Amino acid sequence: MLDCRRATLIYNPAARKLQRGCGEKLRKIKDALTSFGVQAEFLPTERSLHAAELSRKAVESGTELIIVCGGDGTVNEVIAGMAGSAVPLLVLPAGTANVLAKDLRLDKGLTAPLRLLQEGAVRRIALGMANGRPFALMAGIGVDAGVVAAVHPALKKKAGQGAFWLAGFRQLFQYSFPELELTSGGNTYRATFAVIARSHSYGGPLSLVPQADLFADRFDVCLFEGRSRWVYLRYLVFALFRRHLHLSGVRHFAASSVDVQGDPGLWIQVDGELLGHVPARFTILPDALSLVVPADR
Repeated sequence: MLDCRRATLIYNPAARKLQRGCGEKLRKIKDALTSFGVQAEFLPTERSLHAAELSRKAVESGTELIIVCGGDGTVNEVIAGMAGSAVPLLVLPAGTANVLAKDLRLDKGLTAPLRLLQEGAVRRIALGMANGRPFALMAGIGVDAGVVAAVHPALKKKAGQGAFWLAGFRQLFQYSFPELELTSGGNTYRATFAVIARSHSYGGPLSLVPQADLFADRFDVCLFEGRSRWVYLRYLVFALFRRHLHLSGVRHFAASSVDVQGDPGLWIQVDGELLGHVPARFTILPDALSLVVPADR
């Protein structure tokens, strides 16, 4: 049981599950928190990176718990503002993919995870760092970051994960598969797509790095070397059945740090949000975040 009476709830009004009936949904969350004896200040995000500012100020003000209601991008921003603190974080998934919620096996619905205030546990976890920015789930360089860059925000609001699949198939016929160079543990690898993961969940039905563990102090890296769109279609089909790691041209290994070089136009995404372009350095920040999780996690 979490001993907490004063909390800060940061929510993204543009999150997919809050776009309709936002006020009523927030009222239900507030009522549920009150039933658990928790009084929360509700703070909406208003611009990019605003959630990081809000969480940083909440930690400085002495809040006992931060609750984030939004998608993985909002969670990522909140984490950036509170990394290294002892304040626990509770996630209410309201976004498109909700990868962190899937990895933690959180109950669906905006209020259901609040039961963790009584039934959950607090676990300290490591975070990944990408060019100094914390992330919880994964970084992608190449194909998937190109998809994130190609997704139209308005279509994402309407179609959810379907917008990413549509952009992905469009990219399949437009992407040129530029090569990247990845160095880790004294070894250098070449590929056209790299996933540097902390979470075994990826998005939708995909788990590109099923060995990744949110509670381990490491990255699990998966590299795809193919340069043909037909090879990537094969990767996708095998990945849907979690058989892609057995394919030639696919490489997997664990790492504590990774350096990536490549074409200056290669995009990087972290937790589903664009970070920028290569070059990039990825490191582990141990003992970085207190996360409220189901007791069996």
